[in-house]
Amino acid sequence: MRKQHIATAVTASAALLAATASAFDAVLADPLAWLYPDSKTASAERLEEADVPANGVVDVNILVNGLKPGEKFEFEASEKSGEWCRMVAVPVSHNTGNGGFLEGKPGENKFVTRRAPFEVYDALQPLASGVVDSPKATEALYFRMDRPPKGAKSFNVRFRLRQGGETKELALKANVHGVSLPPVGKDSFKYTNWMNYGGMATFHGLKPWSEEHWAMIEKYVRLAARGRQNCAIMFDVLDKTPDGGVAVNGERFRKMLGIYDRTGMWYIEGPHLANRPGGNWGSPTLTVTLGTNVTTSVAGALTLSRIARQLQTKIDEYGLKDRWYQHVADEPNGTNLREYRITAGIIRRYMPGVRTIDAVEEPSFAGALDVWVPKVDAFERHHAAYDSFRTNFGDSVWCYTCCIPGGKWMNRLLDNELLRPALIPWVSVMYDVDGFLHWGYNWWRSGGDPFKETIRFRGKAPALPAGDTHIVYPGKDGPWSSVRLEATRAGMEDADMLAMLRRRDRAAADALVRRVARGYGDYTTSCKTYREVRRDLLKAVSNAH
Repeated sequence: MRKQHIATAVTASAALLAATASAFDAVLADPLAWLYPDSKTASAERLEEADVPANGVVDVNILVNGLKPGEKFEFEASEKSGEWCRMVAVPVSHNTGNGGFLEGKPGENKFVTRRAPFEVYDALQPLASGVVDSPKATEALYFRMDRPPKGAKSFNVRFRLRQGGETKELALKANVHGVSLPPVGKDSFKYTNWMNYGGMATFHGLKPWSEEHWAMIEKYVRLAARGRQNCAIMFDVLDKTPDGGVAVNGERFRKMLGIYDRTGMWYIEGPHLANRPGGNWGSPTLTVTLGTNVTTSVAGALTLSRIARQLQTKIDEYGLKDRWYQHVADEPNGTNLREYRITAGIIRRYMPGVRTIDAVEEPSFAGALDVWVPKVDAFERHHAAYDSFRTNFGDSVWCYTCCIPGGKWMNRLLDNELLRPALIPWVSVMYDVDGFLHWGYNWWRSGGDPFKETIRFRGKAPALPAGDTHIVYPGKDGPWSSVRLEATRAGMEDADMLAMLRRRDRAAADALVRRVARGYGDYTTSCKTYREVRRDLLKAVSNAH
């Protein structure tokens, strides 16, 4: 009889061990630390407590290992206002180079997060319900709620995960501080991503400029505003006329402005009115947009003056003078300095008082524009010059990133730490940099698959590194956010709070910044350090207000 009891006990223990071994595991992970399809819960960067402003975003990743593929996986949160996304992995086939673009020799860039090739969770697929019908063994979820409960000082968001008979419960403590962020718009940190409106029509199978296309544009702009973008560029408001001229499309201008006004895009960038002929980066001349006339020729100057006057009429009609930034030509350099100066002078003559802005970083352009937008590494090189331009000319300075810089520099590429885009706004506030620009909102390759092509290969031209071309993804019914867009949004929240504190105590605000970053190329890679300093920032700005 005793042997039978022993055998029964052994059998029961074996069954219990088998059940335990088959159970899935899950942890709350910091949304500012990358997750990969091969990430393990045991080594994930955990987040069990988060500090947020009174109207901020509470968000967290959930990493799950050990699921049974094909068997329904369910999840829910105690805060029903929250939204769920399934994290979708995208490929990185080559690493970013030290100077940007791609590595010339594999392994030369020592500052990447992982050696290519690899996949990383970046795209965020919105979920209509808390169910994944056919999960993989490893799944990653993103939870976001846009506003803590009114009046709450701290509260717990409880999560329950289920598959089959197994249940896992997790809890995130949210500490709510007494400061509120300014609404996205006039008083928030200036931030722009350039949008490809034609690409939205193409990828969603819509007739360009149909009502369905306009509705889709608004979805993309609303997602950008949700990421705290408050500045948008008016591409596609110029048309070529039958006589070879260029004219403002009044109806398109009106509709685009309406979308911007409804979504919080307070600041508006006028389209570039000149460009390099044939895309020749080394050209000493510039041609009028949508045409072939050199801007400094009589015909070119006449066309420029007409476009500028038409834009000025619209600016006056809609009262946009304080909201408008006018582009002249993108990324001019020393080869076309003379042409740029003359072109900018023509535009300024016919758009008096309107601020001009461009991705210009060479100090030799002094006096030719009102708002400089150098890349973050160029800002560090010419910091003293930009300071003198602000003092002596009354200029402003923004910063930008693109396919350059690489290496140690802050950017928002797929093989950079997620803290880099989050910390760009911190350093910008410390440096009195007024805004941030990145060109690649949704500039996917026409005919390509944005979920499979994160690098843009361009024949003989240098390839654009992973993540440079887009920070959102085209879902079936509209855009999907990304892990990088959310990381940038977190940094923009912080920038607004740093600005509040800086108005009261500049030294204290800058001291907080230096605990996480000393410049655009010198920063912490520790989420734990970032969270500690963010908590101190929230406490300091709450006490100051």
